[in-house]
Amino acid sequence: MSESTNRFEELLRRLGLDSMPTYQQLFESMDPLSWTLVLLLTGAVILGVFFTLNTRYSFHAFQEAEATPDVLLARLKQDPTYLTPPSIISRLGAETTLQLLEYGDQVTAGQWRSMWNRVREELLGLLSSQHAFGPIFALANYYMSTDTEEPDSMRIRRTALIHKLGQRRQLEPGTDGMLAQLRLVRHPAEQLGELGFDGPTIWLESAEDSMEVEGPIIQMGTVRFDTVDRASVGITIQRTPTVGGNFTMQMEKRNDMWVVVNEQVNWEP
Repeated sequence: MSESTNRFEELLRRLGLDSMPTYQQLFESMDPLSWTLVLLLTGAVILGVFFTLNTRYSFHAFQEAEATPDVLLARLKQDPTYLTPPSIISRLGAETTLQLLEYGDQVTAGQWRSMWNRVREELLGLLSSQHAFGPIFALANYYMSTDTEEPDSMRIRRTALIHKLGQRRQLEPGTDGMLAQLRLVRHPAEQLGELGFDGPTIWLESAEDSMEVEGPIIQMGTVRFDTVDRASVGITIQRTPTVGGNFTMQMEKRNDMWVVVNEQVNWEP
């Protein structure tokens, strides 16, 4: 035991560790620069520990609150770009996504709508690509086409109108204050009905019927049925004499409810 101790002491002596300074000697040897470095190091350690604990706590609380669909829905109502459209559907589900769509169509603030239009378009496309009952039922409710007793042509027209204009079904008046008109080209056998358009609605017997264009115009052609479960309809939206678009929407009937499955832009008038 004594021989081992002597060897250990000899090793410490050779390494110069047998005469370690005391705390008092260390304090007395410190100059102002050394004390400054020690204080900075101590402060950095304290701040690091503080921010680490604070960040962990905030992150945990945020995730826990965000996991609630109602809280997440409220956050999306403030900023619709807060999540990507796929994340919105996966985290909210079809039913709550429907609430977001219905809310978004009622907001009129320009900045909010500029963000919302792209999100809305992607949400509708993602919902229509799914074949489960939940997304289909949510879409049909949004398009207001769940009434199976109503003629299919009317449900298809209302679906197309809401798909392009939102549930308000409103097109802004012209610069002169002239209200927008909805013109519908009908097949002679088609039954007439109410589409809920916010403005004058005019039924035409053929696309060649001449009428003077006054203010913004929405014109929808006849409904074409490929099969009993597939149909298409064309719609032209003319906001001003130089600003507008021509679209063809293809629809499918799923679980007795019509939904838009594809939209084509027609570049030629």
